Amino acid sequence: MITFNEKLLKAADMNKSWLCVGLDSDLKKIPRHLGTDPEAILKFNRSVIESTSDLVCAYKPNSAFYESLGPDGMRILKDTIGAIPDDIPVILDFKRGDIGNTAAMYARSAFEYYGADAVTVNPYLGHDSIEPFINYKDKGVFVLCVTSNRSSNEIQKRLMIHDEPPPVEGISPLAKAKTLAEFFRCSTSTVYMHIAALAMEWNNNANVGLVVGATSPSELEKIRKKVGEEMPVLIPGVGAQGGDLESAVKGGSNSNGDMAIINVSRGIIYSNNGSSFQESVRRKAAHYRDAIMAVSKKKRAQKKLLENT
Repeated sequence: MITFNEKLLKAADMNKSWLCVGLDSDLKKIPRHLGTDPEAILKFNRSVIESTSDLVCAYKPNSAFYESLGPDGMRILKDTIGAIPDDIPVILDFKRGDIGNTAAMYARSAFEYYGADAVTVNPYLGHDSIEPFINYKDKGVFVLCVTSNRSSNEIQKRLMIHDEPPPVEGISPLAKAKTLAEFFRCSTSTVYMHIAALAMEWNNNANVGLVVGATSPSELEKIRKKVGEEMPVLIPGVGAQGGDLESAVKGGSNSNGDMAIINVSRGIIYSNNGSSFQESVRRKAAHYRDAIMAVSKKKRAQKKLLENT
């Protein structure tokens, strides 16, 4: 049994890439010459995959773009996943989160019907809404932590008070606090950092990751420091949403420049609406792949330099 993380690392090494192409395929935006019915989306997706499969570490179809088309769309989503080479992981972006027995059905749908290698999930309902996904030990589960939408700070960046702050070196942080400022600092955290800590607790099968938007670079850096070297972080928001690629790779990758999955959707797949769109898609994907790997390489070089001093 190959796990999601193993498959991800093999694909990243094979293609020398930490680029994930998002397949957010909209019938209104794809090239007209492919057609105007739902089947045109499948043609489009296959063309994108053929043009980029040697440039990516993963693909991320967003289920909403397919579910909106009804039964045809669900079939096209399954066929799209089937068109992706077996050695490239598929992250199904559907942000599910529900009570346990319902979550179990969502997990079965994602992993057994659609054949995805990983999913995105919403942690708002707590551990029992995530557990059915985590129980598929060979699959990946990306927990929403800091999203790239404009109103994410309404909840995710709010401060929360801990009933029992986690101990540091076996001592309660509250017992060590000597000032009101220290007491406040050690008894509170942001919601997103609490989610990151929970994700670490839930990671008994080494198959949990986080979703952190490139539009929050300082938060991304804090989260990577919190979760350590091994946990994958899925980073949307580069490109059309304005996230800075260099900051995303620097802050989101581990000390080797790895495990930061940089997702780009619109910035690649809609780069050309004419008959030559495949060439444009490939050119854009290569540009992003090379830019990501340049930052990753620089980070690895800095690590080696520090090790040798």
